[in-house]
Amino acid sequence: MMKNSKGMSLIDLLVSILILAITSAAFLGILLTALNFIDSAKEQTIAVYDLRDMMESIRSTRTTPFSTMLTNYPNGIQDGPGARPYTTVVGNYTLRSEHITVTYPNTAAEPLEVRVTVTWQDKFGRSLSTAMSTFKSRL
Repeated sequence: MMKNSKGMSLIDLLVSILILAITSAAFLGILLTALNFIDSAKEQTIAVYDLRDMMESIRSTRTTPFSTMLTNYPNGIQDGPGARPYTTVVGNYTLRSEHITVTYPNTAAEPLEVRVTVTWQDKFGRSLSTAMSTFKSRL
């Protein structure tokens, strides 16, 4: 004759706790991954805003006539010349280890191609970068 058991055994309880722990760990892993993606997207957005600020300053003939291009934005010099650092253009750097570099693939070309690159480090110490190009005419 079998006894009718009421309630749950210790094994049932331990299995339930194990299942709960595994699902909780998976949920927390997904949550941490989502937070890392959000941080990455935020950093990328800030970098694009800094690029856009630089591009607007470079393309503006009022603030940057063509005759002063290579002086104000020297080719390949990270963070700009000492007299006019790029931090004044973009309103200080807000990304970790952020640097901005302006390069010209061919300084003799017309129109002049201007490439701006922003590099920074994420919270894991990985080096990231994004770049944009624009053109400016000598005429």
